[in-house]
Formats: sequence, C-alpha cells, structure tokens
Amino acid sequence: MECEICGRETTTVYEVTVDGAKMLACERCSKGKGIPISTGGGEGARRRDAMTAVPVIREKETEEFVENFGDVIKRAREKNGLPIKVLAEMINEKESNLVRIEKGKSFPGEKTRLKLEKELRIKLLVKTTEKREQIPGSGKAEPVTLWDMIKKKVGGEGE
Repeated sequence: MECEICGRETTTVYEVTVDGAKMLACERCSKGKGIPISTGGGEGARRRDAMTAVPVIREKETEEFVENFGDVIKRAREKNGLPIKVLAEMINEKESNLVRIEKGKSFPGEKTRLKLEKELRIKLLVKTTEKREQIPGSGKAEPVTLWDMIKKKVGGEGE
C-alpha cells in the first residue's frame, strides 16, 4: 500500500485526518495518531488494502447534445410547418449546413445551436454529471500524494 502523504510503500497504513480530509498514511506520517486499517505484507495485503481504502469520487458537470439531436430539430421544424429552406433563411444559416445537422452528420456550432433552440423552442443540450471513482493503491490511476505535489512545487525529485 502507498502512503497518500509521502508516497512510500508500506505494509501498515493508518487512517489520519489532515485539515478535515481523511487520508491513508504510513506510520511515520501518521506520527502514531492514526487508526491502523491494514497490516502484513505481500500481495494478499495489497488486495486487502485496496478493499479497505476509501474510494475518491470526482464529479465533473458537463453539457452534451441530446440523443438524436438531428431528429429533434427535424420534428420541431416540421411541427412548425417550416421547410428547411425557410428555416435556413430565418436563422441566417446555409441550407446545406442544416441538412447535415438534421441528418446527424455534424453538430451545430454554438451560435447555430442557440438560433435553432430559440426559433424552434427546443433544448439541444442536457446537463450530465460524470463520476470517476479512484481507489487509492489500485494501480490503474494512482492518486497524487502530498509528496508528489511538494516535489512538483519545489522542482526536485529526491527525498
């Protein structure tokens, strides 16, 4: 298991609270104030550590186009009784551009999207939340330790 503060490999990790954040630390970094949550060595201990480690969940809110946005645009246009040529003139866009968008072959740019949403009274973007879970010591995407951040800030690689 790796200490989340200094990055050292250790067989015993302690759960410590640093400025309100719970972290997994080696004996040296915990200064005897932490609660041991795993002991032992070898590959078996590594698996136990990964299971007892608290996952870190990061959320990122983004916007993406609704599914089948071209069909949504086409249905709204037809519902309003607008030929594609007339809609193109109304929003000052090329007809060929709107044809590609309706067929889903290209995404509308920001300005075009806003004009389509306003004219057709539709929403083309939906908010999504992307969650990424990272388990400390899992090996796939190792978490950044405080030691890594200190090394980067100072610009050195040694201990």
